[in-house]
Amino acid sequence: MAIKKLRIGVTGLGRIGWEHCRNLAQHKDYLLAAVADPCGERRAEAAALSGCQAYDTHGEMLANARLDAVVIASPTHLHKAMSVAAFKRGLHVFLEKPMAMNVAEAQAIASAARRARRKLTVYQPHRAHAYFQQIRRIVESGKLGEIYHIKGCWYNFVRRNDWQALRKFGGGMLNNYGAHMLDLLLALGGRDVKRLFCQLRLVGSLGDAEDVVRIVYETRGGVICEAEINQATAASALWEMEIHGTHGALRKEGKTLNLRWFSPRQLAKKSLHSGLASEGRKYPSDRPLFKEESIEIAPRYTIDIYADFAKAIRSGAEPFVKPAETLSVMRLLERCRRDAGRIVATPL
Repeated sequence: MAIKKLRIGVTGLGRIGWEHCRNLAQHKDYLLAAVADPCGERRAEAAALSGCQAYDTHGEMLANARLDAVVIASPTHLHKAMSVAAFKRGLHVFLEKPMAMNVAEAQAIASAARRARRKLTVYQPHRAHAYFQQIRRIVESGKLGEIYHIKGCWYNFVRRNDWQALRKFGGGMLNNYGAHMLDLLLALGGRDVKRLFCQLRLVGSLGDAEDVVRIVYETRGGVICEAEINQATAASALWEMEIHGTHGALRKEGKTLNLRWFSPRQLAKKSLHSGLASEGRKYPSDRPLFKEESIEIAPRYTIDIYADFAKAIRSGAEPFVKPAETLSVMRLLERCRRDAGRIVATPL
C-alpha cells in the first residue's frame, strides 16, 4: 500500500526557496500543494512547475491551503513570526538557516513547536552532505586518533549587494555561511564552548554587514576549532576543512578527502633528555611510517533531509537536525557577535 504523500507549502521563492520547490515537486514523500511569495512572476513559475496553489503572503497560504507542513525560506528577520504562525495552524516546520535573528527568537520558535507538538527542523545541508558523513565515519573509526584541532575555510571574492549585505535583514557572513560552518564544527568538536575569539570585518560588501569572519574557540574538552570565512580575498583556499588528530590528519580538497596517518605502535622508542647540550648538535626528529590515502567523496553517503523530515512527521522520531542542535549554533553565533563587538571596516 502506497504511503500518502505529505501536503507541503513553501514560503519564499528566492534562491533557496526555489531549490526547495524543485526538490519537493519530484520527491516521493511530498505533494507540493502551495507556495507564497509577493512576486507574481515567481508564483506563476511555481504553479507551472507542480500545479500548486499560489498566494501573495505566508498568512494567506496558511489560512487557505490544506497543508501538513511548510518550508519557510524567507529572509531571516521574518522567521520567528512565520514559524509561530505555522505552528498555530498545526503545521510542521522546515526552516531555513539561520534559525532566527537571535537566540531569544530561536527559543521562541522552538517553544512554539513544543507547545504545538509539531516537528521543527532547520536546513543545515552541509551536515547531511556525503563529504561530511564520510568525514564523521573516518573520525569515529579512530584512524586519526583523538581529535584536537578542526579548521574550516571558505574563500571567495564577491561584493554582496543583496539583502544578505544588510544587518537589518539578518545578513552578513557570520549568519549566512557561519551558520553552516559552525554547525559542522560543533558536530565534530563538541558543543560545550569554553572560550572564544571573533573578528568581523567589512571589505567588499556594498551593505553594512560583515563579509570577512574569523573565529577561534576552545571546547571544554580541549578541542580547538577555527572558522575562516573570507568573501573579499584574492587568495584561493586549496582546502575547505582540516582535521588534526593524535595519529593523523584529514583535509577536504574539492571532491577528495586526503588522509595521512601512522600507527603509534610503529614509533621508535624515545626518551627525554633534559640536558642543555643536544647530542651531536642535532635537532630532534621522527620518521613515522606515514600512510596516505585519497578518498573520493561518494554521493551515496548523502542523507536525504526531506525524506528524514517526512519520517519524523510520520513516526514521531527526532529529525536529523534537531532544534536543540540548532539552538547551540544560534548561541554560538550570538556569542561571536558579542565578542567581536563591532564590525571593522576596511573598504576596498
